Amino acid sequence: MHKFLLPIIYTLLPLLSLAVPCKAVSPAPLPASFDGSMMPYDFAVTDPAPVFPDSLKPVHVSYVARHGARFLSSPKTIASVEKELYKAATERRLSPEGDAFFSLLKQINDSTADRWGLLSKVGIAEEERLGRDMYDLVPSLMKRKGTRLNSISTYVPRVIMTMYQFNHSLERRNQHLEVYTSSGHQYDSLLRCFHAFNDYAQYRDSGAWVEVYDRFVDKHVPAAPAQRLFGKEADNNKHKLRKLTMEMYNIVQGCRAAGFAPPTTRWFTVDEYRQCYLASNLKHWLRNTPNALDPWCAPATSMLIERIIADADAAIANDTDTIFNGYFGHAETLLPLFSTLNLPGCYADTDDYDSLNESWKLEDITPLGANLAIIFLRSDSGRIYTAFRLNGCNISPWSGASQIMPWEEVKDYWRERIRSLSPEGDGSVDIIETPAARQRPHVRML
Repeated sequence: MHKFLLPIIYTLLPLLSLAVPCKAVSPAPLPASFDGSMMPYDFAVTDPAPVFPDSLKPVHVSYVARHGARFLSSPKTIASVEKELYKAATERRLSPEGDAFFSLLKQINDSTADRWGLLSKVGIAEEERLGRDMYDLVPSLMKRKGTRLNSISTYVPRVIMTMYQFNHSLERRNQHLEVYTSSGHQYDSLLRCFHAFNDYAQYRDSGAWVEVYDRFVDKHVPAAPAQRLFGKEADNNKHKLRKLTMEMYNIVQGCRAAGFAPPTTRWFTVDEYRQCYLASNLKHWLRNTPNALDPWCAPATSMLIERIIADADAAIANDTDTIFNGYFGHAETLLPLFSTLNLPGCYADTDDYDSLNESWKLEDITPLGANLAIIFLRSDSGRIYTAFRLNGCNISPWSGASQIMPWEEVKDYWRERIRSLSPEGDGSVDIIETPAARQRPHVRML
């Protein structure tokens, strides 16, 4: 909707809405876990830093992370709902609830201003804390003088901001650290595999998952939240109302992350909000993890897996001053990676979509600020071992494995997973080449 029309619309809405009495209610905050992919990082559920045997010394860390809490990525969804509400208002079909939701949209628009997609204060605080936690996780490494930290990120501003904030937090605790950062389209094949690989990108855009998701929405997502915006004169097209309900959800689920008041039962009952969350959970699983409909996910993320292996091997074998390699991206970066690696709780092999949430929970895998830290440990004999930490919780590298595993066994397991989940059984993938992908990286030293 044209930005110059908004002030007029917001002025006219109270006059156009229906004068239907509204019951007094005391809205309660909705559960944060149902914010799904927009849930801020929960530091309250993290584990203490692991204590390793004296015979194992930390020598390196690989760190893969999603950007921190942010504002809504664009005004597109808000504009879509605004259009529906304005049309109803001009036809005198808007209820007081619809009028109030229009006011909420205005508040979000005004508060976000020109900060669409950028880190919020919540996200900045997350990355400051995550940097501090990383420092405390391997203090024997981070306290050294003259050691080097290398980080790369996608070209997206919120991801670059995340990388900077995290690294600044580390550097403030040891100003002798040499921090190098690089960002740009040249990392698309590593950190934006969902865009860089042709088969995978086409599947995510319009693949077989769409029909499965639409059926789930028609079966589970309630029409009532959208219907209440229009009162007795609501459109009887239930599919259209359910779609509008999901658009409402996509807006309010980001309130906590942006630092606004949390979504409340003013707009959804707890069960209605949960049903929207389940639809969103399924959509992310269908589009971003290896499943019966998507054979391209694992080979698409294989280049990042091989880069993590190569960087770690080079740092360890050469005994260089590089003690840390960071890879900063998006939920769509981490979900293919984590599921392909078969990290506990990150992979589900099922066709029972109604019960997916029992084994695969988006908010546990990629909340805002999500991260995987792989700690490399050298034994007295020189053998390298690994320890894994997902979102601040100590985990095994895959279900059934020990929490501390030999690095050579981990690499073998990863490569076999790629082969077994690839359509040709060899991990091959079709790459889209772009001029930007051939540009030299922009390297900065903090």
